[in-house]
Amino acid sequence: METQTEAWLESSAGQQVPLRGSCFFGRAAGNTVVLADDKVSRRHAMVHTQGEHEFWLVDLGSANGTYLNGRRLTQPCRLSDRDQIRIGSHSFSFHNPKTTRPTSLEHAEKTIQEIKTLPCWLLVADIESSTQFTQRLPPEEAPRITGRWLSDCKQVIDDNAGAINKFLGDGFLAYWHAGEEAAPSVAKALKALHRMQDQAVPRFRVVLHHGKVFVGGGGSMGEESLMGNEVNFVFRMEKMAGAAGAPRLMSAPAEALMKTHVKIGQELRQTLPSFEGEFSFYPF
Repeated sequence: METQTEAWLESSAGQQVPLRGSCFFGRAAGNTVVLADDKVSRRHAMVHTQGEHEFWLVDLGSANGTYLNGRRLTQPCRLSDRDQIRIGSHSFSFHNPKTTRPTSLEHAEKTIQEIKTLPCWLLVADIESSTQFTQRLPPEEAPRITGRWLSDCKQVIDDNAGAINKFLGDGFLAYWHAGEEAAPSVAKALKALHRMQDQAVPRFRVVLHHGKVFVGGGGSMGEESLMGNEVNFVFRMEKMAGAAGAPRLMSAPAEALMKTHVKIGQELRQTLPSFEGEFSFYPF
């Protein structure tokens, strides 16, 4: 392999696929890895890059499943060096030998220069009571439903100019740059996710926040790292929404920019762990 890369997949025939950004597997010609196999769905699975040294395997609702080290995926899983992936009759070995970042002063200075502070929309979606949900379903049906849900959600985010930054096992974090300018695209995504919620399977929550985020550190791998208080805030907000039984909730900064695009409900006042004081939240 002549091209240097942080991580790659190696097929049983010895072919190597560098991993940058998202790598899709399936029968359809548009996939990164095209697999001519009747047991492989048109868009079957993906390896998603999260930061510099973190890679997740995601089944996209395939009929016959995606297997990691001999076990069928029931939710996105983080990959480790030399993990074995099987899709239909095809097998791949995952390689990521670089487990720590360089610590030289030159690299540290470069990383600091690459980090920017940008206004972003932050959206977290999460399946409600995911463990109980999967336990109620037949073993073959649970991964199919959750995988199809993740695939449909990703399509909604992609179609509306956003990006999924992290998969979280039973959910994901998506984001948009440009703050107020992106509000119409975010609103379209919210409405599409609302329509998905109306289908009721699986039941899931959506929370939305807006704020300045530290962005950078992972651009070399095709995905940006999101850091800072606002990222912590949206995750605390998602947990609070779960405890309150709220299927859709946005923060006050998000409501101020979104109220002309989406119908907003009555203000709620809540505290959040690790954050001082009360905050305003709005169902939508």
